[in-house]
Amino acid sequence: MRPRDFLDVLELPDLPRCDATGEPAELLRTLLVHLVFADLNFDKRELALLQRLLPHVNTRAYVQSLATRKLDLDRLAELFPDPADRNDIITLAERAISSDDKRERRESDLMDRLKDRLGVGRE
Repeated sequence: MRPRDFLDVLELPDLPRCDATGEPAELLRTLLVHLVFADLNFDKRELALLQRLLPHVNTRAYVQSLATRKLDLDRLAELFPDPADRNDIITLAERAISSDDKRERRESDLMDRLKDRLGVGRE
């Protein structure tokens, strides 16, 4: 599974939800949940984005489970060493935090940490 798989699902609404399994998919989902919760507010537009990327499970329970997990940016970087994948992760993260049309400082701080850890330049 690659980050592009998640982006394709978000960009092409005719595709079925991405229910990929395994550590890479779970780390990406954990990242997205941490990003949408960074502002301490959970908007229905954020939920709609997440639902396209979650397996067919109880959404509330699954999102709560991901929110309590430690976000391991080092492991994310290990699993995705390819520069194209890393750029797609940043694009995916940007989509997540902009889905509610607000940008809070906590979201920006997490994005900065993500970019630093992945070695992707800040703008």
